[in-house]
Amino acid sequence: MSAVVDERLRRLRTELDDHSRIAEHLGLDLERPLRSLNDGYPENAVALVGKLTEKLLKELWRHHNIEGDPSTKALNDLVKRCRPHIRSSTVMDALEDIRRLRNRSAHDGYDISDEDGLLAVRRLVDVLVWFTNTGSAALLGGEPDMAPEVARRCEFLAGLYVTLGYRQAKRFVLSPDTVYQLFCRESGMRLEYVELMLSQDADDLSTVLASSGGELLRTRLPKLTRFVVLEDDNSTASSSALHQMLGQDLRIVPYNGFVDTLVNFDAHLAAVASTAVPADPRAAISAAVLSTDPRTGESRMTEFEDAAELLTRLARGSANVLVTGRPGSGKSTLLRSLAVNPETRRFRFYFDLGLKPKDEPFSEYAERLLAPSMASDRSRAYDLFLYLIRSGTALCVLDAMDEGVPESSPSGFLHLFTDLAAVLSAESAVVMSSRVSFLADSPQVRQLLDSGAGRSEQLVEQMYANGVDPARVPHFHLVRLAEPDATPLEKRLTAELELPPGRPFADILGTHITRTVTARGPVDIERRLPAAFGQAFLADRTVFSLLDLHRELGSDAFTDGRLEFDACVLFPLLRLAGPDRVAFVHTAYQELLAARYLAEPGNRDRAAETAGGAFLTEQVRAFLAGVPSAPATDDCVLPAGTYLVGPAERLLLRRVPHSVRFDRHAVTVARYRRFLEALNTDGTSPWDHPEQPANVTHKPWTDRLRKPDYYTDPRHDSYPAVCVSWWSAYAFAAFEGKRLPTSMEWEAAARGTDGRLFPWGDEPDNALVNCADAWVGRPVVTYQAWYRDFAEDAIRKAWVTPVDERPGNRSPFGMVDMVGNCWEWTSTSLGDPGEAVICGGSYDNPMRAVQASSKGIYRKRGGSNVVGFRCVEDITGTEETVA
Repeated sequence: MSAVVDERLRRLRTELDDHSRIAEHLGLDLERPLRSLNDGYPENAVALVGKLTEKLLKELWRHHNIEGDPSTKALNDLVKRCRPHIRSSTVMDALEDIRRLRNRSAHDGYDISDEDGLLAVRRLVDVLVWFTNTGSAALLGGEPDMAPEVARRCEFLAGLYVTLGYRQAKRFVLSPDTVYQLFCRESGMRLEYVELMLSQDADDLSTVLASSGGELLRTRLPKLTRFVVLEDDNSTASSSALHQMLGQDLRIVPYNGFVDTLVNFDAHLAAVASTAVPADPRAAISAAVLSTDPRTGESRMTEFEDAAELLTRLARGSANVLVTGRPGSGKSTLLRSLAVNPETRRFRFYFDLGLKPKDEPFSEYAERLLAPSMASDRSRAYDLFLYLIRSGTALCVLDAMDEGVPESSPSGFLHLFTDLAAVLSAESAVVMSSRVSFLADSPQVRQLLDSGAGRSEQLVEQMYANGVDPARVPHFHLVRLAEPDATPLEKRLTAELELPPGRPFADILGTHITRTVTARGPVDIERRLPAAFGQAFLADRTVFSLLDLHRELGSDAFTDGRLEFDACVLFPLLRLAGPDRVAFVHTAYQELLAARYLAEPGNRDRAAETAGGAFLTEQVRAFLAGVPSAPATDDCVLPAGTYLVGPAERLLLRRVPHSVRFDRHAVTVARYRRFLEALNTDGTSPWDHPEQPANVTHKPWTDRLRKPDYYTDPRHDSYPAVCVSWWSAYAFAAFEGKRLPTSMEWEAAARGTDGRLFPWGDEPDNALVNCADAWVGRPVVTYQAWYRDFAEDAIRKAWVTPVDERPGNRSPFGMVDMVGNCWEWTSTSLGDPGEAVICGGSYDNPMRAVQASSKGIYRKRGGSNVVGFRCVEDITGTEETVA
């Protein structure tokens, strides 16, 4: 063994000696791993560290009365179940390293080096340091002469200083209600000390100090590092007497206010308090909470009258809450009011993720925002924040989650939750807001965040691959703000601008922009805004320097040429986002400008070329859908051009290079019957795909058809051709001199140039679509509701209908019945060449699953009662562009 390893072993042996009390109390032989390392058996050292760690965690299990018998539990289970009772992120990281090394050493084929063994012992020391320095009764044994509440407070305060890099130098239990603690740490070439006298009873403290003459605090340690920590209600009355006894060089603080000596919460929340307008009780916002039963996994929707009361109640517990609502619905106002309300929690934090740079980890962002509020130790601001979160006494508000994701998609939210894992897995309350209801709308994310729901192995593997431990992801409540005729923002602006009620949101914002610019600067500045700020939003830029504004808008955008915030003509529309940096007071303003920018076809082409893809939100799409566009056509031609496609959480701009003409309707039984008459005797045809597998016939799967005479009875002639495989759909299209559309062509044709949700517009309408909601007669929100209301009685009646029965289900280009009734095959395959994308939804899907963006995957050999198709033909010799 090298001299370097010998020296590290010696140091580890010395450090382990500091934890003899834990070793004696639990009967641990801390020397054994070191002896194994010294003898050249690092794998044994790792195994022994694992066993020692198991003993520590089993004792912790018993101390906290965790349900179950720890004696039969392995290390993985022990770490998982004890996690809520360990406040230190350092200890949790150490346990994860020990678990990883122990698991690795238990598998054949892995070589355990001396370095691995040293690391295992080093991480064991980190675990022991925490419990020794905090004086935790969990592993050190009880102290019968100390009141339980005093012991708990001592452990909390000690953990606070250990988090800041101190170690406990002395600890004296002076009486059941009074304890003395001394902490020190190295700072350069000197030592820093902090003394605490903690007492639950001021009279008891005075008696103890009088008996010793106050000798404990008569030291030459630096002043202003001495604290007397008392109960909240008697600290003031006792101050004078204690100062007379001990001198003036100490600070007397209440226990609940002690953390305020380390971090100034009022300073951290100052900007929030200035913008947190208390909700008008006469205009209370109603909300509904969607939660999952941890036993059954069933989602339940509970109605509440007041969102503020609901959030306050949830925030006082150990809850993780996502608040969703459309722009201007009052999410930020609710969250800000919650953060500044001292009755909510002892410690409160607020972070606006809309102002966080996408490439900045949350830990760095939080530390940057908290550092100015720290009395000292600014570099440990995030560690202190995590400690308070894990203490179960904090509220963390994360506003604008949908603006903080690297990309608006399930994988983007998964990435963000990976970054926030340490915060979200805590025992405190974490309340978030988002306009994207990703908990309800993405089954993957919903399953990820519902700890009570079962998870597939594939999802678990994906979570581990992204750095998320499934055991650390807590349960969430989804709070949906009601959608009244007008949101609080719309009502406020309507009143301020003296507009008639009922105006569209885009008109209200547009009027505010126009009047602001007209009142403060040149009128033509408004024409420059879409190119300046709309294009920036699509590039994911929401924060601008004053120099940016000057460069983009010109010098006439500032009064008297002053490059100052209040001199900008857009001043009423902006807020400060840092020194000399601004953002819009509400993201919706910039989203409206982005929609105006995209309304020009040439700008859509430019935006589609944005590196990494344009940043598009559902609100940009909704605003774009309200912008006047080219008049509808009826020739079923999808012109070449750039279109907005994708689901709400992953909107994209994609180019259709050549114009194509779609079938007006899905292929009908009558049309397909003509194809059947042209087949070979074995069911194949001259138009088969060259890769078509053997033994594939184009005859419908009559044994799967719900109506066996479907293709023979003329009364079904106008119904869609279903129970047809992809290979048959391909051959039929070739038979007619056509082809299957790509999934992008199909969606662009259904949505038009404005990216609408349904072919007819943005509003769902049961009368226009054959879907589960229409058969049930009311909205089908959750899977449980679908299973209860549709899958039993309604499904026996539900069936496809004639392709021309709903002429109102019409796209801007003239295609009919593109959503609902039956899914439609496309030529697009993703990872598996044996599968293809289907579009549009069917009669057995709820309304929210039959949007123009709805897609699925189906095996090419499959034939289903809910899958049909339509064809397209390329238009040659022309290159039409979107008008």
